[in-house]
Amino acid sequence: MANWQTTTANLFARLTVKQLFRRELSVENMRAQVAAIERVFPRHPPGFEITHDHPLPHCDAEWISKKDSPTDRVLLHFPGGAYVIRLPNQERAMLARLCHFANARGRLVCYRLAPENPYPAGLEDCVGAYRQLLDLGIAPDRIVLTGISAGGALVLATLLALRDGGVPLPAGAIAMSPVADLTDSAEGSRTANATRDSVLSRELGESIRELYVGGNAARLRHPYVSPVFGKFDGLPPLLLQVGSDELLLDDSQRCGERARAAGVAADVEIWDDVPHGWQCMPFLKESDRALEHCADFIRVCSP
Repeated sequence: MANWQTTTANLFARLTVKQLFRRELSVENMRAQVAAIERVFPRHPPGFEITHDHPLPHCDAEWISKKDSPTDRVLLHFPGGAYVIRLPNQERAMLARLCHFANARGRLVCYRLAPENPYPAGLEDCVGAYRQLLDLGIAPDRIVLTGISAGGALVLATLLALRDGGVPLPAGAIAMSPVADLTDSAEGSRTANATRDSVLSRELGESIRELYVGGNAARLRHPYVSPVFGKFDGLPPLLLQVGSDELLLDDSQRCGERARAAGVAADVEIWDDVPHGWQCMPFLKESDRALEHCADFIRVCSP
């Protein structure tokens, strides 16, 4: 049974975020509405330094480092936001907590968003951010990719693109509730959890997928857009986390199955009763526990 904090978080999300995504809002209005949520998160996580060294050609990126705690382990993080919105304060706060648990530095990549920059722009930014780390002399075995929701899907797509391009792969990767199937099948968890998911709605999925691929439906089954259709051979160890009530439950399970079938170490954690994006909610006990699991995975991949 969920504790009162998780129950409250689900109720709040159902009455606010889910209703917001069900309305007929323009992308601009959606971004303005979501920006209000950012006010509850500090712009600068206490005890961390934010720097903007090593800019990327087409998007913003920043380093998140714990003060007086040198480490050569780097978490390259791709934020969520359904490919069209961004919550940098929330993602920064979560990444800082994960860096604390894992004794790592964070690199937050604010990849270009649709509809202004549809696929493959965002993926190109993520791949470029990883290549930049290698150019800076950071060894692949000291890098772990992390991402949530759309960012989790970009983690998987980036791994596929790097492997296909013959680029040395990172030590491991974490995908939190990845949007790994943009074909948005009407079967499975997309239907079974339609009313149970307190954050995401099928209406959102239908509109977002068109924006992300610039209206080119033929792209929806490409593995770099929907990683569930990719070949996972040769990828590094994976950790996937997803809530039992999420629309995206099947996405994580299917990716885990494909990875294991290809001989890749892949662990899929299914967390009961939590809302989508619970790792970003520091007031939930499950949030710290999930990030601690991620930190354990990171330390094993990149000791």
